[in-house]
Amino acid sequence: MVIYGINSILETLRGSPDRVQRLIIDKGKKSPRISEIVAEARSRRIPFSFEPSSALDRRAGGEAHQGVMAELTAFNYADLDEVLGSGPARIILLDGVEDPRNLGAVIRTAEASGADAVLIPSRNSCGITGTVMKSSAGAASHIPVCRVTNVARTIALLKSRGFWAVGLDMEGREELPGDLAELPLLLIGGGENRGLRPLVKAHCDFLFRLPMKGKVSSLNLSVAMGILIYSLLGPGAATDHRQGSG
Repeated sequence: MVIYGINSILETLRGSPDRVQRLIIDKGKKSPRISEIVAEARSRRIPFSFEPSSALDRRAGGEAHQGVMAELTAFNYADLDEVLGSGPARIILLDGVEDPRNLGAVIRTAEASGADAVLIPSRNSCGITGTVMKSSAGAASHIPVCRVTNVARTIALLKSRGFWAVGLDMEGREELPGDLAELPLLLIGGGENRGLRPLVKAHCDFLFRLPMKGKVSSLNLSVAMGILIYSLLGPGAATDHRQGSG
């Protein structure tokens, strides 16, 4: 896997340095943050080379690489059983998200809010790519991301372990019980075009609809999920549950 972008590479060097095989740096690009990347690479004895900007442009396929790229080993998806064994109480599940930028943005919000893991289907869904890593600003290196084979069965499994499932859906209600933030939560978002599938909705304990006061009938998926995540998880709630689990 090749990733690019200053933030995503810095966070990968800090969070998953063993995955970084080599760095490629634009020899005409100079900035304090690129110097920081070089220093991190040197301290961890990771090979790097300086190459013309045109070489990075070709490798990035038109994406904004910001003058630095990294070759990584394949992304190491977390095991759901191991994640659950650590006693998490806040999990995000995305069913059928196809846009890597949406996936990366949700992962970034999940990590920032203090969520414990992000789950994605192993089929009919975007996996972790260089674009996802860049869009997550490197957050995908700091939060477990698991692939699951069957979304409905995964929801049922988590509910059997005490989780409450909250789905984001246009048919939901605009208010949720105030005590949900104190419970083990599974927050579920659907694909960009189809939303939550009927079987997934049937497994949800609650369906939440964002209040829409203007003339636009919906929001971008990553924005909508960000609102749901911070409505129920928020930094305060995340801090409380992590302190209580120790």
